[in-house]
Amino acid sequence: MIDFSSTLPGLVAESPDDPVRSGRLPVGVLLDHLQVGLVVLDGAGHVVGVNHQAREMLELPLVLLQSRPPIDDVVRWQVERGDLRGDVSHILQRVWHHLRETARSGQPHVYTYTTAGGRTLQGTTIAIPGGGWVRAYVDVTRHAQMVRYLRDSEERFRSLTELSADWYWEWDAEGRYTRLEGRLIREYETAEMFLGKCAWDVPALNRPRPEDWAPLREAFAERRIFRRVELQRRLRDGRVVWFSISGMPVYDADGRFTGYRGVGRDITRRKEDEATIQRLAFYDSLTGLFNRRAFVDRLQQAQAASARSGEWAALCFIDLDNFKDINDAYGHAAGDRLLQAVAQRLRDVVRVEDTIGRLGGDEFVVLLEDLHADEEQAAWRAQHVAEKVRAAVETPLTVEGHEVQATPSIGITLFRGRDEAVEDILRRADLAMYHSKSAGRNAVRFFDPAMQAAVVARATLQRDLRHALRDGELRLFGQPVVDARAQVVGYEALLRWQHPLRGMVSPAEFIPVAEQSGLILPMGQWVLRQACAQLAAWARAGGERAQWSLAVNLSARQLRQPDFVDTVQAAWREAGADPRRLKLELTESLLLHDIEDTITKMEALAAQGIQFALDDFGTGYSSLAYLKRLPLAQLKIDRSFVRDLLEDPNDAAIARTILQLAKSLEMEVVAEGVETAAQFEALREMGCHLFQGYHFGRPAAL
Repeated sequence: MIDFSSTLPGLVAESPDDPVRSGRLPVGVLLDHLQVGLVVLDGAGHVVGVNHQAREMLELPLVLLQSRPPIDDVVRWQVERGDLRGDVSHILQRVWHHLRETARSGQPHVYTYTTAGGRTLQGTTIAIPGGGWVRAYVDVTRHAQMVRYLRDSEERFRSLTELSADWYWEWDAEGRYTRLEGRLIREYETAEMFLGKCAWDVPALNRPRPEDWAPLREAFAERRIFRRVELQRRLRDGRVVWFSISGMPVYDADGRFTGYRGVGRDITRRKEDEATIQRLAFYDSLTGLFNRRAFVDRLQQAQAASARSGEWAALCFIDLDNFKDINDAYGHAAGDRLLQAVAQRLRDVVRVEDTIGRLGGDEFVVLLEDLHADEEQAAWRAQHVAEKVRAAVETPLTVEGHEVQATPSIGITLFRGRDEAVEDILRRADLAMYHSKSAGRNAVRFFDPAMQAAVVARATLQRDLRHALRDGELRLFGQPVVDARAQVVGYEALLRWQHPLRGMVSPAEFIPVAEQSGLILPMGQWVLRQACAQLAAWARAGGERAQWSLAVNLSARQLRQPDFVDTVQAAWREAGADPRRLKLELTESLLLHDIEDTITKMEALAAQGIQFALDDFGTGYSSLAYLKRLPLAQLKIDRSFVRDLLEDPNDAAIARTILQLAKSLEMEVVAEGVETAAQFEALREMGCHLFQGYHFGRPAAL
């Protein structure tokens, strides 16, 4: 064996008996006191040196080592004792492979094994320059035991998470998921959805807005424990599940925050059970509509909302006229199918924000909110919805192989505020429903007879107006526009309705109905086509008429149509009219909505030669910045300033200001409502050049 009695370099000893003090320490003494076991092999693989720690760790007999045994003999001895396990020839091949590889590469070879006595050793083989090897051993038994303990603990943890509906998760210091463990994580394939992302970065159906995550994000920012945060997620396969997560902050040994860890739980079943209980408590089991309890609660909320907004709401009470007959004739199953079909039809015709309920039997209720601040307007809208409901419900349907028809009797009552009890509102609607039955069934009635009469009159007017469009009852009138010499230079087109029974109907009566019902669009197109045809007729007649202009009033709905420019262009082209003689009049209120779109459309038509006038100027909102940008050719002074022009200095001052403004903007001015010669003369003196009013002529058929 190697002689470990040689000494380390140092000072020459003063006394051979005092090696430590002399600075010359025997190598053998030093190596035997190391906590590392050392085995030295020569170039042929013989054991030529072993320190005390190596003999202790490897438990090799001294008699074996004294003979400078080859490493093969040591390996065989270890295999026989059970330190090494496996085929001895295979083990020897592996040992020599690593020895040669270490000598070739110069890189150490590290390995670990456990002896028959239970000691775990980590060995490192190092090649010696010039030939041979040193094998260093460290006892890592305690470390190996700890690793095994942690591995066993991890296995127990994995077993628990595999068997449980819970799972384990970890976040880093930025709140991103770094670990997800559990059976459900694997079954739901959610790891890819979350890893590397924050909880609030993954969409949750019950937290669609960023502010919905504020409580969780605040808890994270403040390093607080959070419990049972419920999240509804949609999985990649389309399934919707509910999760609940709880977590606590984690700190390292130095007290630095490193993230969060916690548990998650699938609470889908519990949520489904809660939803079932909710449905049983608040929803009708047959139709899925609100039951009486839930509807009454919703009605109370509607009272409070109407008190805040000032808008009227309506309650429609619906009863099927012949439900008992159908039930008796075809059985209860058929009756149930009919009720379900009626419920679906109600859903189809009312707004999403409206509330539908079934009070029991064949009685349904519909709550309409935010109808209008004006009671008559609100009543008209409620009537409109009720008629849609009536038409939908009365349509025949096939139930259990039989064609049946269940007509509805509908009662309506309006309410606003919280001054009356919910039961009183229901009672009024119920009474109105019975009035509907008394009127012959399959009808709509209001609780207030006067309101009923007003709504019926409005509905009749709307129906007749549709017929007027169809039957050619509309007439185009015109009022002359004159110059300073009172000579006609053009007309303003005015719509009139020649009713077959009522005679001439005032525009103040039918124009608002047309606006609300949408009939203003076909009416506006009719006026535009007729005006262009009139311009073409004047041009053909020649003379001074060929130079007349014709102004047409525009509605807000017309201007907002995407094809408005094309519609106007088609009208004058089809009629063969000169677009330079066509004027389109807008009111100031039209400029309040999407001004950029309005300007774009006006410029497109102005490029064709069409002129624009701003009607009723001074009565609404006028931004001078917009006025400068609009391609306007004319301003019209509202009749309210002209009427008291001679008596009220303020009206006179306003008229002068408008004239001066128009002059600076190079626009014409038309004074409307001129009824006397004195008004005409005063306006001429102010510099006005165009006039319109009864003084020059009343509206007449063109």
